[in-house]
Amino acid sequence: MVEKSTFMDFDALKVTNQKGDELIVITEVGPRIISFRPEKGDNIFYVNEQDFSRKAKESGTWRVYGGTRLWISPESDLTYSPDNSRSETLIEDERVLIRGPVDPNTKLSKTIDIRVLPCSFHITFAVKNEGTHLFSAGLWALTCVTPHDGSEIFLPWGEISEWNVKDMKYWRSWLGSRTAVGSEQWCPTDEFFVVRPSGETGKVGFANRRGFALYRAGDVSFIKCADFIESAFYPDGGCSFEVYTSKDFYEIETLSPLFMMKPGLTYTHSEVWWAGFDAVDVSSIDSAHRWVEAVFRKA
Repeated sequence: MVEKSTFMDFDALKVTNQKGDELIVITEVGPRIISFRPEKGDNIFYVNEQDFSRKAKESGTWRVYGGTRLWISPESDLTYSPDNSRSETLIEDERVLIRGPVDPNTKLSKTIDIRVLPCSFHITFAVKNEGTHLFSAGLWALTCVTPHDGSEIFLPWGEISEWNVKDMKYWRSWLGSRTAVGSEQWCPTDEFFVVRPSGETGKVGFANRRGFALYRAGDVSFIKCADFIESAFYPDGGCSFEVYTSKDFYEIETLSPLFMMKPGLTYTHSEVWWAGFDAVDVSSIDSAHRWVEAVFRKA
């Protein structure tokens, strides 16, 4: 079900599935999905309330806002082009499409297409080159989640092969920030690279061949899936999933391969989301993968 709504006095749409999960999409800025309430519980996405003041919106500078946003990779000054303008919306049965205006700096337009499934949501991110020149970039979907004591992020690392190499990239320093490689928030195991955020700033990334990440906070679990394309050229040295930590929020990020975007063409990157109160079996990568597949078969 889709209905008009507001979020902190900003125009929005409320999107609900049969399970009772609720998304809120801001239409006054973005495109951006600002809230995900599994089974009408609390919003698991981070919200920066200060960014929702009218003065902040009209400042012409980029704002976090929170929730899930679409960026272009690799990270550059163009990545931070403001998205404070109103988006167009299209509603068709169990589908919502939100399209932002053409960015004057990149000549790209961004779209988030939400397809409502019985127990989950299928999200397609799209970028169209509205300019007259080639543009090299990838799609980058970043989800900000709210910090909680004891929260964990499970990343299934390694390869689906007997020739199994486990690698993880650490952003040692970037844009004035630093990652402490020896931090206790990085907890690698044989099966998962587990992140137990401590409030420190840090970032890691890797090629996620299993194509999912699990965020667990108390009795709530959030799964974000994005297919890995073997032999494709991913940004940041081959990363398809990345995690950023800070004292205010954590980000679970998926990335598409890099494209040479041609004028007039549209390029896409898809995710599937599930959240709920069922306990995910993380005793092994295989058990977690079977659990995820079973959930999305039902979804």
